[in-house]
Formats: sequence, structure tokens, C-alpha cells
Amino acid sequence: MSDWPSQLPGLDINQALTQLGGKKNLYLRLMGMFMDGHAQDAEHIRAAANNQDWTSVYEINHALKGVTGNIAATDLYQLCVALDAKLKQENHDVAEELDQMPGAMAQLLESVETVKNLPAE
Repeated sequence: MSDWPSQLPGLDINQALTQLGGKKNLYLRLMGMFMDGHAQDAEHIRAAANNQDWTSVYEINHALKGVTGNIAATDLYQLCVALDAKLKQENHDVAEELDQMPGAMAQLLESVETVKNLPAE
């Protein structure tokens, strides 16, 4: 792990690698899966909220919360946790979380690109 940074903006690499038993190849695969499957989630959550489709907001956010926890995407994960808590209470006053998600996602995507270029061994 010494040839990798311990953290990047929005990403706790040490925490993630600890969770994954130090398996860098697995982490790199998870980064690719994140980019392929979740890079647009903040936009999808916003669109569903604008349509007051709270079931979709919950489902997309719940999936995003899980994957951001697995890759230790700390900032976005905390927003997902906060949004999840409000939705479970049927509290739809989520403008603050929705406003912060695009920036947290953009920061995370930049960090993911950096990680994808790190040596796997």
C-alpha cells in the first residue's frame, strides 16, 4: 500500500484497502464498477426528487450508499447516510443533501480516475 496515497479528496484509500484485505486489484475493479454503474447517480437522485418519486430516490440513494461505503468514498457516503435517514422518516426536506451531492460526486470521480492509474501491485 505504500506506493499508493492514503487518501484522495473524498476517498479514504487506507480504509478501503483495509476493508478489502489489502487487495488493490479488487479495489481497482470496484472503482471501474463504480464508474460504470454509479457515476450518474447524483443526477438520477435529483431528477427523481424533482418528480417527487421518493421510492426511486430511496432506492438509488440506498445503492449509492452501499457502494460508497465499500470504496470508502467518505464525503459522498455521509451525504447518502444523511439522505437515507431523512427518507426513512418520510422527511422530504432534502434540498441540502441534493445540493451537495453533485460536488461530492465530481470530486469523487476525479479521485477515482487517479486511483485507476495507480499500480495494481
